[in-house]
Amino acid sequence: MNVLIVDDQKAVVESLKNGIRWERLPVEKIYTACSAKEAKLVLMNFETDVLVSDIEMPEEDGISLCRWAKEKFEGLECIFLTSHAEFEYAKEAIRMGGFDYILQPVRYEEVEKVLLKAWEKISRQKKILQIMDTRKMVIQQRNTILDAMISKMLQGKEEDAGQIYSHFHEMFRTEYKDCGICPVLVQIRKWKKITNVWDEKLVRMVLCNVMEELFREEDGKAGVSCLRENRYWVFLILEKEKAGEELVRQKIMAFYQFIDSNMDFSIAVYPSDPLFEQDFVKAFNRLGQRADNNKDRQRGIYWEDIPDEIRETEEDPIEKSIQYIKQNLNKNISRTDVAGYVHLNEEYFSRLFKQETGATFKDYILMEKMKAAQKLLEKSRLSVSIIASKVGYDNFSHFSKMFKKVTNQTPQEYRKEKQKS
Repeated sequence: MNVLIVDDQKAVVESLKNGIRWERLPVEKIYTACSAKEAKLVLMNFETDVLVSDIEMPEEDGISLCRWAKEKFEGLECIFLTSHAEFEYAKEAIRMGGFDYILQPVRYEEVEKVLLKAWEKISRQKKILQIMDTRKMVIQQRNTILDAMISKMLQGKEEDAGQIYSHFHEMFRTEYKDCGICPVLVQIRKWKKITNVWDEKLVRMVLCNVMEELFREEDGKAGVSCLRENRYWVFLILEKEKAGEELVRQKIMAFYQFIDSNMDFSIAVYPSDPLFEQDFVKAFNRLGQRADNNKDRQRGIYWEDIPDEIRETEEDPIEKSIQYIKQNLNKNISRTDVAGYVHLNEEYFSRLFKQETGATFKDYILMEKMKAAQKLLEKSRLSVSIIASKVGYDNFSHFSKMFKKVTNQTPQEYRKEKQKS
């Protein structure tokens, strides 16, 4: 504790500085000043916990000094020195924020007692602030805490994970009267773009921000953990009275729809049931199994367990486009046609097509047409011009040029070689 003594009489300042048994007090440094102006300079340049000031001073009195100091330095305690004539004045000083007052002439023992009382109050305040700062830091690091919890589960240390979950829940008890935590497993089903794939931190941030924004009116908070590729555990923290289960269900649905419609990835969501889960070990195992049973990683919200049998596979847009191409090789197939058929943007369709087939749309069409032409040349007696038309070429010379580009032979050479063999 650091103390500043202020009195316009230098003799009083020296008397207090030399007469108080500082060694009996938890005081580290003692500062002195003989005016409010000088005291302000000390306060602005040195950390001070207690201001001991005379009330009656020329230019600026002790009450005005205390008022200024209280506004500038949170937690500063003020002790006033006053004469009997100024007793009512001193009581007013206490009401406006002074810690205590001491009647003059000053008795050193009384000053020591008041300083000890001030120290006890300061210590309590510092402990509270320390707890609040620690709690704030812990909340800011909640994703790290959740990572540790998920790590324990993956290592099979369920008891340790359960204890971490209990501590995590306890962190919010002072903030929420009846705190509830809803674990939600989010599985990235498929990336929509082959370029600019997000890193894990960005995905965490997006999932957390979207969830918190949806529950902003309910003062909801969220933490996100990810220790397995494309699996993110989102922990929604809420006041149960502010958000019943029906509201939570509606907003988790909104969370899914927003991510699926606006992000570069589609997701499957597995909310905890019951929503406000007390036993995370059970939730982890149950939701993990639910995700494992979604063998084809179909997008959607899964409120209940998925049967163990293999689910019907959702038709993939690229597989659908490939089937369309094979059924329409006799036509001049355009990217616009196929992208429209599978209801995708052309640019996005092109990137996705190359990602899943390894070939550009144009090259893939060419290869499929030439494969079909090769079969016809081998197994039929149709003329080359008719074969060209059957694979969508009206111009015979152009067909021959493309065929040779792929096979290094003209159609006639290819047919002759295959018929010999």
